[in-house]
Amino acid sequence: MEGSSFPASSFQPPAIARASSRYAPWALLDSKAYFAALENDTTVEATTSTGHAIRVTFCLADPPAISHFCVHGPGLDREDFTMEPQVHSSAKGLVLLRFAFTIGPRATHRHNRLAEYYVYKAGRGKPPSLTPIPRTPPGTVNSSYICVLPLDDDDDDDAGKFLLAELGMTRSNSDYELYVFSSKTGEWTIRQLRLQTPPEVRNEDLPGPHMDKAIALGGGAVGWVDLWRGIVTCNVLDDNPVLTLIPIPTWDGKLRRLARDITCCSNGFIKLVDLDLRFKKIVADHNHKTRKVAEDLDSVDIIYDSDLLLYDDDACAEHTFVNDGWKIRTCYRHTSWDYWRKGHTVDIDEISVDNPDHFTSLPQLWDAEAAGRPALRNLLSAFPTLGIGGDDDDVVYLMSKVTYDDKNAWMVGVNLGKKTLDVAVPVSSERVGYYEPDFLACGFSEYLNATPR
Repeated sequence: MEGSSFPASSFQPPAIARASSRYAPWALLDSKAYFAALENDTTVEATTSTGHAIRVTFCLADPPAISHFCVHGPGLDREDFTMEPQVHSSAKGLVLLRFAFTIGPRATHRHNRLAEYYVYKAGRGKPPSLTPIPRTPPGTVNSSYICVLPLDDDDDDDAGKFLLAELGMTRSNSDYELYVFSSKTGEWTIRQLRLQTPPEVRNEDLPGPHMDKAIALGGGAVGWVDLWRGIVTCNVLDDNPVLTLIPIPTWDGKLRRLARDITCCSNGFIKLVDLDLRFKKIVADHNHKTRKVAEDLDSVDIIYDSDLLLYDDDACAEHTFVNDGWKIRTCYRHTSWDYWRKGHTVDIDEISVDNPDHFTSLPQLWDAEAAGRPALRNLLSAFPTLGIGGDDDDVVYLMSKVTYDDKNAWMVGVNLGKKTLDVAVPVSSERVGYYEPDFLACGFSEYLNATPR
């Protein structure tokens, strides 16, 4: 591939390591591909709509280390791609991939990208496969919020079959088009649907138009997630599907995926995690005085009248904001409930960092100001992510760094139930700078093993 439309980091996949030849039951997968001609037992090949070969290879590490995938088109140049290929969703042994080309018949986003979709299937003891998906009918409003659903739960005849479900907003926040592709028929179906909401719900409080992800909720249910406003749900297997709204607790943050995530942790159960980042104002002029307020009694015993009557010109003073820790909150619900139940609320200063192995691999945890005890306050953290099942139900994974633009980071796992730091794994790549990589928890790695655990 020749050209210069992508940063050098897109051609530099990091090295990965696994503890054994067996794949882990789940993976934290970087959603954006690398361009590299790597091959292993996950490698598959398919043909694009223009007749070009395209190869996909997954490089899977033991979580919470970040896994990634590589794409190679022997007959394609850099200019043939408008962006790095992406993972859009995953369920069981299936992964939905999106390629955005500058050549080809499939147009989305007002024809400035030519998108093609492929479903990767990991089969136990069988070679993986990569299936190209036909384009949606002309005139449809593609959204990129597509969920892949396996159909092999109960019927052996459906083994390996799947559905794709996409939701496109039409005229308003309550009018949608539901597109469903069936691998059994090889065709898309289209339905016009209106979101069912109580009359007191305002239009500006409805999800969209920009969603953050699409998740499988069990059975034929799909959730399209707006991390600010809520989840639009639909059982796409119903003869007469209905769109319903699951509201989510309001949130003052504006960092979206950097500080919040929603996932389906088991059949129909949804879990939300917030990383409430705190910052404090530091005034550059040390002689500058700020009017005292009630909260100052948290740190001082006496407040003088002169401090209360002081003219507060703090807004005009030169200042910066610095990291002041965080608090993690979780809550959960079933799709059939009409309420969210509190999970955990844990402050950074409550978390114990006692494992000497963590201090050895991450000496920045040592906090001399905290009576010489290890602490997480020395790290900047983002991307709260929940693991998939098993012993990971109470563990939230964070990408943590010493400085914002540092290219060296650690994926740390915080056990909210025990209030401990369970794991810290180093991560180094150009993409780590400025918290660029987004990643999602996928379970397809387990299906690459010849036998189940």
